[in-house]
Amino acid sequence: MWFAAFSILCLAAVANAQQCGGILPGVNGTVTSPNYPDGYGPNLDCHWSIPSRGGRIALVFKDFDLQAGTEGFFGIFGGRCDYDYVEVTVGDRRYGTYCGDTMPGQISANQDIHIRFVSDDSVNGNGFKFQFKIDHAGNTPCGEHLTDNFGVVSSPNYPENYGNNLYCTWVIPGGPNPVTVKFNDFQLEESGFFSTCHYDRVEIYDGRTSKGVYCGSNRPDTFTTTNGIRINLKTDLTVGERGFEFEYSRAIPTTHAPTTQAPSNTDKPAGGGDGSGYGSGDGFVF
Repeated sequence: MWFAAFSILCLAAVANAQQCGGILPGVNGTVTSPNYPDGYGPNLDCHWSIPSRGGRIALVFKDFDLQAGTEGFFGIFGGRCDYDYVEVTVGDRRYGTYCGDTMPGQISANQDIHIRFVSDDSVNGNGFKFQFKIDHAGNTPCGEHLTDNFGVVSSPNYPENYGNNLYCTWVIPGGPNPVTVKFNDFQLEESGFFSTCHYDRVEIYDGRTSKGVYCGSNRPDTFTTTNGIRINLKTDLTVGERGFEFEYSRAIPTTHAPTTQAPSNTDKPAGGGDGSGYGSGDGFVF
């Protein structure tokens, strides 16, 4: 009974945690936990993503100090990062979970790397700092950080067949104004009879949530969101197809220009008159 109640409280704390982090668009950079090195504070849930875009990511932690985890009960229960922790994921596979002063080793990968940082509501540490660098070996990055309000994007070589062994990432930043994504064409290698998109695949993320994995002629549905969007294309070493084309548009509200009210025709002395009145338009900052 007490264990169930404790689990519910933990889940509620994570659900109410302050979110931070973001998608890192550059080819190199340095990232620190909130308020580093003066203590990161309680109830955080931060998520950073580093898109490889066909290159190889080198990631190294330079400093690492979190609340220590439990030591366990006779080596059977606990012994894990139960309080504050950093979780590293490479592609769709978890690389490891870290706490205390046990920092991750240097990581090198040709897939996207995701770093999640969670803190509870009590003890905290100094935090952490990591650096990353992406090497494309002289090749053009596959994918793009899309910052325009409208665009049309296609897979490499579209409408001819895409290449083999690709890992491409397109990112559309989130914001207060919703973005709509619509796939106009979609044809990837079909999945195997006993597998789901085992060969070539597109996976779409709405914020931190995967909307699905797609292959063959299974075109993704049109969707609208204010979260950041990440679209991954991964291909194997053999068959290629024509690929895909999608368009995106951000709904930017129209800002109305001020209008001047005509002076009223009144019998006032010369030099007198009514002041101009201005309509109140909606102002938006993007």
